[in-house]
Amino acid sequence: CQELQGYFWWRESQDFGDMLSFTLTAFVELMDHGIVSWDTFSVAFIKKIASYVNKFASDISILQRSLAILESMVLNSHDLYQKVAQEITIGQLIPHLQGTDQEIQTYTIAVINALFLKAPDDKRQEMANILAQKQLRSIILTHVIRAQRAINNEMAHQLYVLQVLTFNLLEDRMMTKMDPQDQAQRDIIFELRRIAFDAESEPNNSSGSMEKRKSMYTRDYKKLGFINHVNPAMDFTQTPPGMLALDNMLYFAKHHQDAYIRVRLPLVMEVFAVACL
Repeated sequence: CQELQGYFWWRESQDFGDMLSFTLTAFVELMDHGIVSWDTFSVAFIKKIASYVNKFASDISILQRSLAILESMVLNSHDLYQKVAQEITIGQLIPHLQGTDQEIQTYTIAVINALFLKAPDDKRQEMANILAQKQLRSIILTHVIRAQRAINNEMAHQLYVLQVLTFNLLEDRMMTKMDPQDQAQRDIIFELRRIAFDAESEPNNSSGSMEKRKSMYTRDYKKLGFINHVNPAMDFTQTPPGMLALDNMLYFAKHHQDAYIRVRLPLVMEVFAVACL
């Protein structure tokens, strides 16, 4: 391993071109045979490989091999994951997704997946928050999925893996039942009703009786499509989808209010049609 790294340093100092690319290719092929342990590589070597990725102007072939090496380091060694994670961030990888070379994009997403897969739980949630940002989603959608070329099989696989890793983080919420006695959770349901029927709602100081208000709430929850009109919190005690369904409804209602109101209109008409029978 020391001889391998020594040869790399010599080649890197001699020529930053095709020969370095060939050296990295040979390195990848050699490591794929499992003859040398990944744990034997020095921090300096990792930093050098990472530097090729962090330089956006790097030669395409060198960048491709460097991304492949980093992915293998992360997947094959916990210690190397920690060292690579210190050198490479998702923010530094994003520019490679904005390029036109699909192979580079594929290796870039593969590195993101590897970092995501090997990250401890707290770090994984942090990465998920970054991946959930609109900017990154828009970049993948614009430059990868909607690019003017067919998506190859490997890219499709990496996108699938990324999606699965992201969805897996939602499992806890999906398997969490709502507590009908939790006022904070009940307030979310009240908020869903307020957003949908705000213009039609009675003012807070309405002189209407409590029974009238309960009747109005029950009618509104029925219009919104809840199964349990009297106590809609019970709709979220079944897992799955559990609290994930409520999270999604609230996000939709808050961030796409017009569409949310349009969705409830057909439900209102259905309720009226049933009432007229």
